[in-house]
This record gives sequence, C-alpha cells and structure tokens, in this order.
Amino acid sequence: MTHTGSQQGLGIDEAVDYARSEVSRRLREVEAERNLRIVFACESGSRAWGFASTDSDFDVRFIFVRPTEDYLKLTPPKDAFDLHQDQDFDLAGWDIRKTAELMRRCNPPLMEWLDSPIVYEADNVISPKLIELRDVYFDPKKAAHHYLSLSAGIWNKYIEDEPSPVRKKYLYALRPLACIRFIEMHRTQPPTLFDAVLDAIDWNDETRGAIATLVDQKRSASELGSQPADPVLTDHIVSSLNEAERIAAKLPVNETPSKALNDLINLAVLGE
Repeated sequence: MTHTGSQQGLGIDEAVDYARSEVSRRLREVEAERNLRIVFACESGSRAWGFASTDSDFDVRFIFVRPTEDYLKLTPPKDAFDLHQDQDFDLAGWDIRKTAELMRRCNPPLMEWLDSPIVYEADNVISPKLIELRDVYFDPKKAAHHYLSLSAGIWNKYIEDEPSPVRKKYLYALRPLACIRFIEMHRTQPPTLFDAVLDAIDWNDETRGAIATLVDQKRSASELGSQPADPVLTDHIVSSLNEAERIAAKLPVNETPSKALNDLINLAVLGE
C-alpha cells in the first residue's frame, strides 16, 4: 500500500504537529488489523474548528477502501467503526460506499471532514474526487436543518435554563448558527474552521468580540467551567435560532443524481 502524507494543518495546532507520527502509526495498525486501505484522514471536532483546549483529545476521522472481494460477499464487513483507543486518541472511519451514500445525503460531519484544516493523510486519486464532489452534493436545506438541530439541542439542554452555563457550550451553540448564516449568504458548505466562517458573515462587532474572548479562554485552558450567563451571547443565540428557522425553510434542495458517486465507488474499489 502507498500512503500519501499531507502537510496541511502544520502550524495550526502545535499538539497536532507533535502527534502526527503517532496518528500515522495508529492508522497503519488499523489497516493491518482490519485489512483495509485508508485514503483520507483528518482531525475533526474542536481542533478542526480552531478552539481546542489545552487538554483536548485527538478526534481522527478517516475514509477507507476494502479489498474488492469484500464488496462481493453476502455479508460484507462493517462499513463503519469507532476506536476509542485511550483518553488521548479517538479514531473513527467510514467505508467508501458508506461515504458515498452520506455524501449523497449531504452529511455535514463528512462535509466538514473534507474541509478540515488539519489533514493527516490524503491519497492522490480518491481524496481529490471526494473534495470535488463535496461541492457538487452540498444541499443548503439539509445542511441548515442539521446545524439548526445541533444548535437548538445545545441551547435547550445546556444554556436556556442554566443561570451559570458551562462556558464552552456557547461555542457549540454558536458555531452551527454561524454556519447557517454562512449558507444563507454564500449557498455553499461553510468552512470547518470557525474563524473562517465568522470572517465571511455579518454578525455584529459586540457578538464577535464576546466570541473572540471566549475562544481565547478555551484555547488557553484545560477546561472552561460554569459562569453566570453571558447576556450578549445568550441574546444572540435566541435571535439567531429564531432567524435560522426562517432561513432553513426558504433554502433550496439539491437533487443531483448519484452517477458521480457510483463512479467514485468504482474508481476506489476497481480502479476504473
């Protein structure tokens, strides 16, 4: 097997740069133990969003291809698995067929993987195709509804009725709302890096300042505790959630045919 390493993401996160060799070692172990070929691997979650804490773990996500004969079996091997190996490394992967199906449905986590600012590995055949198809199959309505559900869930569970919410929960509610505003303005998949999303939308300076302060606090601490509710961020989440419902309702649907995804699977499995 040939593996193409990627330099993407160097200098973004010092801990990631230090961990790259260990991530590569663990990916090789997965390939050997499960008889598969990894074509793309990246960082997801808070490190990819750009606001990891000093003790955040590594959320490594990858896409793999199995030997051709595995796809011809009556009961094929698992097409996805999570490997919570230890406290520091969380690895999870999807088979290329599952990946193609999720691409057809505009699965936002997959779309975010393919724009991660921290790429560990990317082959020179399948990965470029995946990244190209990301734009082809982006569905504004599906993506907006996903982000709306994500933000509303965080708001309802962790912030709305809490006099002293856990501070980091604000970021987990605000990032999806920023993504919805980005979709409304640009009709494309939002960047995975939170700062890049914020730079491309029109939120007011007061909200931006409060977010910047919170991001700086999270980056410099092992964990953010609870504090009295932030009126600026709370008010912004409430107004943005109401607006997001209106936005999601009016966005168009993407009904691109599946041929390009079938071609991707053939290329990955059969090499043609």
